[in-house]
Amino acid sequence: MDDNDGGFLLLSYHERSALELDIRRAASKAEAAEVLHRHDVSEGDFVKEFPDLAKVVQLLPD
Repeated sequence: MDDNDGGFLLLSYHERSALELDIRRAASKAEAAEVLHRHDVSEGDFVKEFPDLAKVVQLLPD
């Protein structure tokens, strides 16, 4: 088992919901990156756990 597996999954439902809401409110990729930093979530974990939301972020302006 990889040591990095499962760490992100330990976020509570409330934390995951707050992250998703904050990302949806972001108006740019820079704001989305700031949200990930604020929630202490790596870009890789975000893409892995929220693939559809990651696609939305890709459409945001720089």
